Amino acid sequence: MAKAITESSNSELFAIASREQNKAKNFALQFSIPHFYNNYESLLADKEIDAVYIGLPNHLHQEWIVRCALAGKHVLCEKPLVISHAEALKIKEVIEETQVCCMEGLMYLHHPLIQSLQEIIAQQIIGEVRLYNAVYTANIASLANPREGGSIRNLGCYPVSLIRLLAQNEPSAMQGIGRLNAQRTSDHSATLILKFPDEAMATISTADDLEMRWQFEVYGSKGHLKLLSNPWLPEKTDNKMMIQVNGEKLPQEIKIQAPRSLYTYQIDAFNHQILNPNQSELPLSFSFGNLNVLETWREQVFKSL
Repeated sequence: MAKAITESSNSELFAIASREQNKAKNFALQFSIPHFYNNYESLLADKEIDAVYIGLPNHLHQEWIVRCALAGKHVLCEKPLVISHAEALKIKEVIEETQVCCMEGLMYLHHPLIQSLQEIIAQQIIGEVRLYNAVYTANIASLANPREGGSIRNLGCYPVSLIRLLAQNEPSAMQGIGRLNAQRTSDHSATLILKFPDEAMATISTADDLEMRWQFEVYGSKGHLKLLSNPWLPEKTDNKMMIQVNGEKLPQEIKIQAPRSLYTYQIDAFNHQILNPNQSELPLSFSFGNLNVLETWREQVFKSL
């Protein structure tokens, strides 16, 4: 993220804060950051700072989003933005009161690959969408903070947000199942079936104790498409998708190049939203919609086992 901020056309990486004595100092030296703090409160008190990136564990997001907003700082916070409807309501209230910008850090959504995917779906090149199929797994259970984590929140947020973005609607029905850890405190694997008002359906599977695997396919009335590269970690090159139109012998392969790094697109989108508050591509309501699906899924998994 530090590199992305410095690469952005209208950002300056001004300060870093950590509660660990030497962590902020070492990070500042590594990335040539002019200021560093050994507590978050001092950073928020710095009047030279306009915006803050929050990369804390999930259970700390709501507290520090609120504190940043009340300090007059715009906020870019790692996904998931919050972990409950009560937290969402509190954030909504504070953001409306302070009028700062608040964005969820789903970095892939701002990449040219996703923009191309949106255009293909909108132009109905494969017809009316009937089915989305997504799989995203990564062996991160031993690395991620176990508190308020799990496969649904840490990985399921990616396919859920992408499918909602493409569907341009909220699901009318949801059914989830899953597998919990031995302590029954976190979900290791989960599958979700969605149905939308236009009769389109979606299946999503995720796991945080399996090796990295990804899959994303969309089936329509006139054909189907398949991502040949990871849609949730797109790169500068080698971003590919395959489109097979019904009746055509050979599929079409599309390559999408990106001149900048993944996180730089996110920073640029965040800056644009700060400077143009009435032109938000992904309003806060989009993140709250993600929350609704993720927490409903999670509740169903824990209640069914």
